[in-house]
Amino acid sequence: MILPSPTDSRPPSELPNGYGSTLSSKTFNDSNADKKILYFDQKHPTMEDSSQFSPNLGSVSRMLVPPRYSRRPSSSIVYTFEPLPSNCMLLSPPPKVTESQKPYHITVSMNCFTPTSYITSVRKQSWDGEPVGDFELGATRSGSPGTICLRKNEYPIPDVLTELPSSRSSTHFKSWRWEVRGINRERPMILFWDDFHGGGVLTVYSTDDRNESNLLARFTPRTALRRQGQPVDPPNLLVTPLGHDWYDDILLSALIIERMRTTPTYQ
Repeated sequence: MILPSPTDSRPPSELPNGYGSTLSSKTFNDSNADKKILYFDQKHPTMEDSSQFSPNLGSVSRMLVPPRYSRRPSSSIVYTFEPLPSNCMLLSPPPKVTESQKPYHITVSMNCFTPTSYITSVRKQSWDGEPVGDFELGATRSGSPGTICLRKNEYPIPDVLTELPSSRSSTHFKSWRWEVRGINRERPMILFWDDFHGGGVLTVYSTDDRNESNLLARFTPRTALRRQGQPVDPPNLLVTPLGHDWYDDILLSALIIERMRTTPTYQ
């Protein structure tokens, strides 16, 4: 009798590309006869070396490996935000890029109990697909500072995202620290954001020294005014190969920072 691994109910022939399987067996004795059970051990390709997923942490436990991510692409990919009717937008890769993430579906809805507070929800692949997370922020500073739910755990936003003192002389530049302490994580996962490039561009790194070798992603908002006959570049998110390991955290933190810094009362 062949049984699939508990981690996936599908037979090995139906697993996505990149999965590996090894056939193992165990023999059990009973009063009638020896019974041998065959089973498959299945491994996601990204689980083979957990240390590659968090360069700022070094060697870490497998609990730190982001869940269900695709294989790391060979080059950076620019994802485009596409606004849609009814308070929705898509974050999509370029056409015919096979190594990219599938489109992320982003919706905004009003909190019916607090009409001045809005909830942004993110799902993978479809409007009713796998939830990535959500966050709620009000239109003003008064009241609740907001919450974020990521990997089924909810936190006050100030517990996850904090603004750091800037070493720059200008008060126009800001930097942020994103730190998620999951329930089962041995160490937190940390990202470092800043807007030092100017022009509204947000950049995120894996360590606080912030150089190109640990660049994870760069968010570029739409800054040009619309003019007749002139195309306008939509907002986009450039994600490096390394950044794909923390795609969900990068996207949610970028959305929160952009929401806060473009709301006048949050300045």
